[in-house]
Amino acid sequence: MKNRWLLVLAICIPLMGYAYNDTTFRHTTDTFMTVTQVLDSTLKQCEIVIHTDSTDRTGHYVEAHVGLGFGSLGYNLVDPYSNTHGSFSGLLQAQYAYFFTPNWGIGAGLWFTNYTTFAHWGGTFIWKGQTDTDLEQNYDHDAHVKRWKERETTHNIGIPISVQFQYQKEDWKARLFADLGFAPSFDVSKKYRVLDGEIQHSGYYPNWNLLLTDVHEFGPKQYDYTGEMSVRPQIAIFADLGALLPLTKQIDLYLGGYFNCALNDANSSTKKPLGWKDDTFTFMDSYEGAYATYYSGASHPWEIGFKVGIHWHYIAPDKHETEDYFDYFLRNDTTIRFIENTDTIITEYPDTIVEQPIIEVAKEVEKFNKIYFAFDSYQLTNKAKNYLKSIIEALNKVPEAKISIDGHASSEGQSDYNDILSANRAKTVADYLINHGVDKNRIVTAGHGSRVPNEDTEYEEMNRDRRVEVYVVLNENDSNK
Repeated sequence: MKNRWLLVLAICIPLMGYAYNDTTFRHTTDTFMTVTQVLDSTLKQCEIVIHTDSTDRTGHYVEAHVGLGFGSLGYNLVDPYSNTHGSFSGLLQAQYAYFFTPNWGIGAGLWFTNYTTFAHWGGTFIWKGQTDTDLEQNYDHDAHVKRWKERETTHNIGIPISVQFQYQKEDWKARLFADLGFAPSFDVSKKYRVLDGEIQHSGYYPNWNLLLTDVHEFGPKQYDYTGEMSVRPQIAIFADLGALLPLTKQIDLYLGGYFNCALNDANSSTKKPLGWKDDTFTFMDSYEGAYATYYSGASHPWEIGFKVGIHWHYIAPDKHETEDYFDYFLRNDTTIRFIENTDTIITEYPDTIVEQPIIEVAKEVEKFNKIYFAFDSYQLTNKAKNYLKSIIEALNKVPEAKISIDGHASSEGQSDYNDILSANRAKTVADYLINHGVDKNRIVTAGHGSRVPNEDTEYEEMNRDRRVEVYVVLNENDSNK
């Protein structure tokens, strides 16, 4: 029995040792990590200011003038011993004007002015076949005017309507200003007054061959007439010529001369003869001033003088608009892979792979790559500058990216001129980028004239061809796109 257990042990012990020494497979996990630098962007909004061009002379104007001149009711007394002359006059004028171009506009407003005439009677007036207060008939009444000075004044309101012109050369500080028009006008006050009147009355009686000079009916008489004249509305023509001196961006000082004259006869009086009446010795049957006698001619009130005033030009305030833009930044994308190995420990030191995504930059630039210009211009608009700012932000993130700037023009004009214009547009864009930090060695420009039409339909046919296109060069061997 004892020998039997020894035999069992001798067989089992080797078998147990083989199981203990069996290989244990361990599973280990290796990590592969790739870090990629990517240009990304986020859509943001910013407020932009569109500045109004204060040098633009079109638009709305308010004009106010004060004038001092010499004027008259514009009539004469046909009696050789009598005369009229004018006097100083004043003018207040305010009007609105709109200039459709920098040089031409129209205006309308209101003026208030006065016309004054001094009438001087002279000489001897004789009325034959008169009857005196004693009913003595057929005597000659002599009236010798010794002193007679009469003032006649009207105050006039007019509605001036005119064509206006202003002109300025580049080297001039002042602008030439002129206007020409017509003005319906009417008089709100029209009075006359005898300032000094003395007449020596005498009567010659041919039956008696007697001249009476100092009796009840005759002798020196003093007169002090006042009253209202009869004046009809007028149509006047007027003209101004002067200079505008800039005080501020919106205000100009005007200095110049003016002239106005009525086209129609303003005198609507019922003309009456001179005479005398009863014992009142009225100089005429019913005296209404020299303006209303047979001796007065046609009346065309006129005025000439010097003006000073202010022209205020309305300039719209700067516009504030909100515009979308892309804010570019670099981010790191990390890719991790887990690999399970058996009995193997694999250690891998991850490398950082940085790739500059020029293709992505090209896509972002293409969103803003069409810069439009006005007719026959290579000046950048505010909108164009905002587009170029977005392009600059994208280019600054990828310093090795190069760009092509292609200038174009519409089919209007000569082809040689359009070649030059398109090249100037491309140069303007390139200069703007260089002035804002983009290396000039990254830029290639070209002008294509009107040979490459724009396929976009955002603008009218001619307007959409006045452009510059900006592209990122993806292949160094490529020429301008």
